[in-house]
Amino acid sequence: MSQEFARPKTSYRTLRAFRKSEAIYDLTYHFLQTHISKSDRTYDQMLQAARSGKQNIVEGRADAAASAEIEIKLYGVARGSLHELLNDYLDYMRTRHIPIWDLRQPRMARLIDTCRRENDTAYYTALIPRLNDEELCNLIVTLIHQTIAMLSKLIELVKSDFLRIGGIKEQMHRARRDYRDKQK
Repeated sequence: MSQEFARPKTSYRTLRAFRKSEAIYDLTYHFLQTHISKSDRTYDQMLQAARSGKQNIVEGRADAAASAEIEIKLYGVARGSLHELLNDYLDYMRTRHIPIWDLRQPRMARLIDTCRRENDTAYYTALIPRLNDEELCNLIVTLIHQTIAMLSKLIELVKSDFLRIGGIKEQMHRARRDYRDKQK
C-alpha cells in the first residue's frame, strides 16, 4: 500500500461524467450552429461553458494523483460551468416558449432512463436530425442535470478518499517511513 502513492487514476475517458460532458459539448456545438447567430455573445458563452465543463474534468483527473485539492476544485469548476450552460438553455427555452419538461411530462421518465443508460456522444449526435427543438433542448438539459449530479458524487468520493488515505504528502511520508522500517 505504501508504494502506491502518486499513481495516476484511471483515464478521464472511463468517467461517465466525462463521457456525458463530451456529449453535452457536441450537442451544444450542433445546437449553436443551427439556433444561435455566431455574432450573438450567447454563442461564445454557451460554447465555452460546454467546453469548460468537459475540459475541467480532463484536467481534474490528470492532476488527481498529485492533489485531491486541485481535483476537487477542477470538478467544481466543471460543475459550475455546466450550471451556467444549464441556465442558458433554460433561458433560451423560456424566452421562446419551449416547454421545459418535468416528471409530469409523459416522455420524461423514458428520457431520464435513456440518458442514464447511454454515455456515448455518437448515440446522441445520431439523434439530432430526428429531434425537434423541444426534444433537443430537454435532452441536453437532462444530460446536464445528470452530469452535475455525477460531478457532485465524484467530489464526495475524492473527499472520502482524502479522509481515508490522506494527501500526497501524508502518503509520501508513510511510504518513506515504511521503506525505512523494512530496511532495518
